[in-house]
Amino acid sequence: MHLANPANEGHHTTRPTLKDVAALAHTSVATASNVLSGRDKFVSDSLTERVKEAASALGYRPNLVARSMKGKSRNLVAILVPEFWNPVFTRIVTGAERVAAQNGYLPLICSTEGDARRQEEYIEGIVAQQVDGCLLTPVSSDPDSLGAVVASGIPCVVLDRPLRNSFNHPSVTYDMAGAAGTVVNYLARRGHRRIGFIGWNSPAVGARAEGFREATRALRLLDEDCPILMGELTRESGARLVRECLEAGKAHGGITALLLGHHHLGEGAVMELARAGIRWPDDLSVVVYGNPTWAQMMHPAFTCVDLPDADMGKMAMEILIQMLRGRPPQVVHTVLPCALVERGSVRTVSQTNERGSDQDD
Repeated sequence: MHLANPANEGHHTTRPTLKDVAALAHTSVATASNVLSGRDKFVSDSLTERVKEAASALGYRPNLVARSMKGKSRNLVAILVPEFWNPVFTRIVTGAERVAAQNGYLPLICSTEGDARRQEEYIEGIVAQQVDGCLLTPVSSDPDSLGAVVASGIPCVVLDRPLRNSFNHPSVTYDMAGAAGTVVNYLARRGHRRIGFIGWNSPAVGARAEGFREATRALRLLDEDCPILMGELTRESGARLVRECLEAGKAHGGITALLLGHHHLGEGAVMELARAGIRWPDDLSVVVYGNPTWAQMMHPAFTCVDLPDADMGKMAMEILIQMLRGRPPQVVHTVLPCALVERGSVRTVSQTNERGSDQDD
C-alpha cells in the first residue's frame, strides 16, 4: 500500500503534525497518537500500518527522548498565548509563571501568533517533550483544535477564550459580555443615550459587541443611535472605524459616548480623534476596553475596563498544579469579573438631542 504525500506536491516548509498524519491515514488524531506511541493493542493491523506509512510519508518524527521519560514528571509546564506584544497576555504569563516557579515548575512559554498551524506545531512539540501540563489560549473556539492534547492525556487549562461546547478542559476566562454591559449602564447613568462601539471582528472577542448590544437593548436604546462597527486588529482599522462610527451617528444627532472595544484598535482611534480635533470628554466621552499604559498617560486619562489578566494566569496555573497533584478543580469553568476604572474621559450630559447642547456636571 502506498499513501500519497500531499506535502510533496509543493514546497513544504512547515513541520508535519500529528493531525496531518491522522488526515493522511483517514483516522482520528487519538488513534494516530496511540499507534505512534505504541498503544495500538485495540487498533487493527491494517489501520496501524496505514498510520505508520502516513507518518513515514510526511516525515513525522515524535520526540523519542521525551517518550523514554514516559510516566516521569519533568516539572515542566507549557504556556501558549497568541502574542507577546499584547500586554494582556504578558500579564497573564507573568501571573502564571510566578505560581509555577513557586511550586517548582519550569514554564515553557510559546507564542502562537494567532495562527492555527503554529498552534498545532507547538502542541505537537509540547506533547513530544512530555510536559506535565499546559495552559493554552486557543486560536480557535473549536474543541477539535486541541485534539493532540486530548489524545496525549496531558492536563490542560484553557485561558481567556473558552472553547465552544466543550467540557473536557477546565477554563479560566473573564466576563467579556458583562464588562461591556457594565460600561453601557455606566454611560447611561451619566446621561448618554447615543453610544457607539468599535471592535475587533473576531470570534475570540465577539462577546464584547454582543454584550454591548444586549445592554443597549435592555435600556431600550435604539440600535441606530448606538452603532457597532467591527474591523481588523490594527491601528489603521481603529482610525477608520472611529471615523465611520462618528459619521454613522450623525443622522441621529451624533453619538455622545464611544466604547473602544479593544485597546490596540483604541490606539488608532484616539490618534484619529486627536487629529480631527475632537476632545475627550468635552466633545465625546470615551471608554477603553482594557487598561493599557497609554490610556493612563493621556490627559485627561481614559476610563477603562480593567481585565483580570494577571489573576487569570495565576488562577489557571494554580488549577493546573492541583490537577497535576491529582486533585480535580472544584469549579470546571471559572469566569472572572472585570473592573471599571473611572478616570477623566467621561462626562455627564443632559438628555438632549444635539451633542452641542449637552451640559457638563
